[in-house]
Amino acid sequence: MRIELIQEFEQLQQSRANKFADELTDKFLSSVDSVNEKITSSLSKRGKMLFLLEKRLNLSTLKRFSKKYLKY
Repeated sequence: MRIELIQEFEQLQQSRANKFADELTDKFLSSVDSVNEKITSSLSKRGKMLFLLEKRLNLSTLKRFSKKYLKY
C-alpha cells in the first residue's frame, strides 16, 4: 500500500511538472512569436519606405536628366 501511495505521489508530481513546463513553453513561444511579428512588420515597413524612396529618387533623377539632355 505504501509503495502504491509513493508511486501515485510521484505521478502527481510528474503531472504537475509537465503542466508547468507546458505553460512555461506556451508563454515563451507566444512572446517569441510576438517579437517575430513586430520585427517582421518593422522590416516590412522599412523595406516599403526604402522602395518608395528609391522609386521617387529614380523618377526625379530621370526627369532632371531628360529635361537637361533631351530638349526638343
